[in-house]
Amino acid sequence: MKINIKTVCAAAILALSTSVQADTSSEKIVETVKKSVSAQPKKVIEIVSSQVAQNNSSACEIVKAAIVASDADKNLVAEIVQAATEAAPDKIKIIGQCAVAVAPDAIAEVQTVITKFAAAGGGGAYVLAAPPVAPINSAPVNPLEFPGQGAVGPTPGGPGGFPLFPPGLQPPTVSTTSMEADQKN
Repeated sequence: MKINIKTVCAAAILALSTSVQADTSSEKIVETVKKSVSAQPKKVIEIVSSQVAQNNSSACEIVKAAIVASDADKNLVAEIVQAATEAAPDKIKIIGQCAVAVAPDAIAEVQTVITKFAAAGGGGAYVLAAPPVAPINSAPVNPLEFPGQGAVGPTPGGPGGFPLFPPGLQPPTVSTTSMEADQKN
């Protein structure tokens, strides 16, 4: 039994040290990409392609670092995603999601790249979801407003709507004052 516990402990220590080394190497890759793109902004596509091909497990971090370091516009974001998906086609979903995470305004361009890649036989198509961003300077949304209808209130016959009984057929009301007088007698 002691051998099994020692083996399990050794395996746990080895796994933890491996994950710490992976985080360190990922950080080094990101720094390399940032420095390379900052030094040669015109070669961002080649840098992304070579780095993703060498380190496809860090494709997300490479794409995000390249987009941020190059201050990419929508079209450059699409080119970066294209280069990364060609270098690591099995990471297309994570590449697209990471690109949209740092450049949400480029979602249409990234989706176009992913759709073209899927149509060319590069994998299954999927739809990117924009990250949740609160609109700036927008009026609060009323949950009772429906498109084209405006505010919609409660349904007739329910609480706050028309009364359940028509005006002529109201149920009798019981007065407690007459009951109290009868009880005293």
